[in-house]
Amino acid sequence: MAKIKKTNKPETMIPTASMSDIAFLLLLFFMVSTVFVREKGLPVSMPRAASIEKIPRTHSSTIYVNRNGIISIDDFIVSIPDVKWVMQKKLSEDFNLLACFRTDRETNYGIMSDILNQLREANALRVYFEAKLKR
Repeated sequence: MAKIKKTNKPETMIPTASMSDIAFLLLLFFMVSTVFVREKGLPVSMPRAASIEKIPRTHSSTIYVNRNGIISIDDFIVSIPDVKWVMQKKLSEDFNLLACFRTDRETNYGIMSDILNQLREANALRVYFEAKLKR
């Protein structure tokens, strides 16, 4: 009888030599293709305050008012009557919404009063006024 020699099965391996290259290429791709949105707002000169409390930015909508009376809510310019509708829409999306005012030091208080009335009509009653720390 003939002797049959046993042959070893070839081992299956996954080559990992270029795995780090692929990981760094993916990391580089995501770093280059990611876009960070930064709020522009309107240029305002903030008033000074003796003490400040940090506002959580997760549930806030910033209302910018510059010295010329231009109103911007989260980088969209609106008129005074539109403030109510914009804030009602934002409140329907997030019930815990905070309305944060960033107004110029020279802003006419009549405009701010009109905006506050629009916020009251929209039932956005959690309003904060932002300021810089007095030094």
